[in-house]
Amino acid sequence: MSVPRAIRKIFLAVEQAEGAGARNLETFNERLAMVEGMLQQDEADKESMPNLLPIHYELTQLRNIRDDAMEQIQRAEDPSLESTLEDYFQRLDLMIDWFDDHIGLLALNLISLVVNDNNGLVVRFAVVIEAEEKSDQRVLALQEALKDHKEMATRFQSITDGAKKVRGYKDKFLQAIKINAEGQFGEARGEFLDDPSQLSQALQWYFNDLNAVKIGMTPLMPKKWRILKTYGQIYHELMHDFLVGMIDDPESSSGNTLEIINYPEKYYKRMSKLGFRQDELTPHVIDNREGELVREFRQLIIKFLDEWLDRIFAQEKKDFAERVVEGSNLDQDEYGYFRTKNLVDMWRMLREQVDAAANSKRTDVIEGVIDAMFLRLRVRQQTWQKLLEDEALKYESGKDPELEGFQALQDWLVGTAAGLPDTLERV
Repeated sequence: MSVPRAIRKIFLAVEQAEGAGARNLETFNERLAMVEGMLQQDEADKESMPNLLPIHYELTQLRNIRDDAMEQIQRAEDPSLESTLEDYFQRLDLMIDWFDDHIGLLALNLISLVVNDNNGLVVRFAVVIEAEEKSDQRVLALQEALKDHKEMATRFQSITDGAKKVRGYKDKFLQAIKINAEGQFGEARGEFLDDPSQLSQALQWYFNDLNAVKIGMTPLMPKKWRILKTYGQIYHELMHDFLVGMIDDPESSSGNTLEIINYPEKYYKRMSKLGFRQDELTPHVIDNREGELVREFRQLIIKFLDEWLDRIFAQEKKDFAERVVEGSNLDQDEYGYFRTKNLVDMWRMLREQVDAAANSKRTDVIEGVIDAMFLRLRVRQQTWQKLLEDEALKYESGKDPELEGFQALQDWLVGTAAGLPDTLERV
């Protein structure tokens, strides 16, 4: 491919400034074609990508050539050459994008590579990222040193080799760790919503990943990266977001909340086995909301309790008011004793609420629900006692000369007198 005269002019300017341009110009497209061939080979062999390092080396050199030329054109007397130069380097950008796709694929599947003992590819990936990290650090250090001396910075950068801009491969690697884990948390959310009891199973991958990093990946990565701690902090923040998000998720049930309340203790115990102290993992995995969630769960049970008791008492008052109809509206137990028609339903409801509290496996929930039951049953007893006394007073005072409902009242006195004390004793 012949070199356009305008492009040759630019490279000659680079050569004069740095002593390099002409040879780079003549071999640029040839080297780029070689890179394309290696990328094609790696595309066909994504399990090993044998050309990863030579591709990275060549692209780094070609990038530097391009960046040097672009700096020269910005200082040239003919700014119309800039678009010509950009067109000339357009194919380089395509190769860079292709290479970045390969790097991104590896970053997203790094743990899988470790699990499958593809250590060579993991090491080559780490070499690329470390080299880019050093390049970025060098660029940032230079920018920091010259930030208050723009003219000097321009002149100094024009005579230095290497990258002129931060490329951010290390940050992209860390972002890939997060993206991969977010996808797995998305799957865990669906499993957890379908079956709250499966929280631990739905999150098993989390600890498997960190264990793979600890055992398999750590020896393959630069020590300065402290890769286990890096993964641990990213994963922990996502675990926090997942659990807190589930707490506030409108699709979550009380069963989901209950599992989350009990999860932090298990979580920190497992993280400790992997080498993470609880004080290292910030923020707290559910923002220390256990107390708040326990109160909310307990109040939810008590809310159902109140609703049931209100409905039962409303029906019993209605039955009491209509006691002269159909044999005083009372039932009899297996021994022939009178009882209100809703007594059995009330006991079943109480047992269900106690079972719900017991399923929490938390003493504070169970005790709170039982205390609420005692209080409400005592209020129920006192309310019935006043209601019956007020009704009996009508007959005692002679305000109700009709004795038609007197026998039914006696039956209700017997039925409630037998049921209410028994209720409190059984609780």
